[in-house]
Amino acid sequence: MDRSAGELTELLVRTAVADGGRKVSVHLADQGRQVLIVALSHQPVHEVADDAVLPELTRLGAVSCGTDTAEDGRRVWAVLDL
Repeated sequence: MDRSAGELTELLVRTAVADGGRKVSVHLADQGRQVLIVALSHQPVHEVADDAVLPELTRLGAVSCGTDTAEDGRRVWAVLDL
């Protein structure tokens, strides 16, 4: 389990860093027996979010995942069972 969380977090952070910003933030939340891991690029992206990372997140154990863009940058997230 710990390895999956680490690999998921690493991929989320690498994806956010690829946007070219100067900072990245990672947010964690838990509910029930699941954890939500979110990486935010803080780099304004004006195009549609690239969802090519989603199959890899699923392969790493995400039970749910997604990506979107907003004024504060790209958000990439994954939910993992604990």
